Amino acid sequence: MPVGALSEDDFYRVLDEVVGPEDEVLAVFSGLYTFAHRFRWAPHETPTKLLDVFEDFIGSRRTLVVPAYCFSFPRTRIFDLKRTQTDIGVLPDCAVERPTFSRLVKPMNSYMVTGPRSEEFLNLPCRTAWGQDGALAWLARVNAKILILGVPWHEACSLYHYAEELLSVPYRYHKRFHGDLRQDGISLGSCEEVMYSRSANVSPNWDHGRIYPRLVESGAVISAKHPAIPLEASHASDIVAVTCEMLEQNPYAYVTNDDEVRNWVIHGKVREIASLSEEERFEG
Repeated sequence: MPVGALSEDDFYRVLDEVVGPEDEVLAVFSGLYTFAHRFRWAPHETPTKLLDVFEDFIGSRRTLVVPAYCFSFPRTRIFDLKRTQTDIGVLPDCAVERPTFSRLVKPMNSYMVTGPRSEEFLNLPCRTAWGQDGALAWLARVNAKILILGVPWHEACSLYHYAEELLSVPYRYHKRFHGDLRQDGISLGSCEEVMYSRSANVSPNWDHGRIYPRLVESGAVISAKHPAIPLEASHASDIVAVTCEMLEQNPYAYVTNDDEVRNWVIHGKVREIASLSEEERFEG
């Protein structure tokens, strides 16, 4: 397709193809760099234009969730609800700047949300980032429609991590991260997030790409028909079910250096947890 041929109408049509009338909550994981140049406008306008379409598409009935992760927090120890940009792309950064969106007050696994269920989402306790009272668990509980736009599933779908914490995979442990919470430069106090962390000494090598073929095989993935707009979708409950099935069969199912990681679990995990500071420890 020639550069500059796509319009907003094309994007509305692909959303209609993958979102059903029963889908009240949408969560979009995106990488616009793969196709932003294909629209009629300048590529730098694509985040604003597509977010406009998303907001119009959800109307007053649906709720839209956009991940706004910030993995630099352990280094900076500062989380500003208005000024902290995300580490995952231009569409989330655009959402951060919009007054129609509100931000979950979690510094690393933060989300932007708009729509009728926003207050419910923003009031989640989130005692741990991927735990049963957190954002990912909520997406699974309400069976949100997960939209994967312009990126491979293995680079985008955080629900894999929810399954890891749900099943307590052995190669992770809980670790707390503290810092300063700010609103447009004004201090609001402190903030924290408890991650289900991998080892700081023996890093697992992931191959989350092993999950996608199983999702397709199970019939859980819906693909948009337009060849120039890379959009696929699945219900959150289906993603969790397929991932849990894999991990129940083998907790190291997508760890490629599993011998090294298993050795750390047996010989190094307890020692690494014991080395945490009081501030970093989380007893659950």
